[in-house]
Amino acid sequence: MIRALLSRFWGYLVAAGAFLAAIWAYGRSQKEEGRKETYIEAKERDHAKADAIRDRVERADDDQLREFDDAGYRD
Repeated sequence: MIRALLSRFWGYLVAAGAFLAAIWAYGRSQKEEGRKETYIEAKERDHAKADAIRDRVERADDDQLREFDDAGYRD
């Protein structure tokens, strides 16, 4: 009788452990997915900022830069 109760108990314990392991694995996969999305969004923002800087540099003409010639700044 005790043997039957213990075997049933271990079965429930194993089932509970498998259930907790499945929940843990799901949480880890969701965390990894969120990390990847954050990385992709950060890269997109970096590229947008780089494009904006590149556009400002390309639009700068000599007249804007000559304003600062002989202004007393050291190289």
